[in-house]
Amino acid sequence: MRRRDTVDTKRLLARNLRRLRLQREWSQDDLADAAGVRQALVSALEVATSNPTLESLDKIAAALGVAVADLLVPGGATTAAAADGGLDGAGPDKPRHRRAGARRR
Repeated sequence: MRRRDTVDTKRLLARNLRRLRLQREWSQDDLADAAGVRQALVSALEVATSNPTLESLDKIAAALGVAVADLLVPGGATTAAAADGGLDGAGPDKPRHRRAGARRR
């Protein structure tokens, strides 16, 4: 198996994170609020300039309804949650509303 470069891993995380966030029609602020992290971290992850902690990845994955591994695999989500409709972006503990003042693009 080819050893993956750290830059490749960051880019893969960036692509998967952005794709999953946009599938839910969430802004970076929406994801940050749902995950309990700063919007600046979400932004930095999506442009592949940050090395997240495992705790941050766990919070983000939980907010998106996927496993941490799904953020790091080529091709996106592989969990049962993704297969059975868990990618709709809303669940019992996830808000369906936008934050006041959040812009929609």
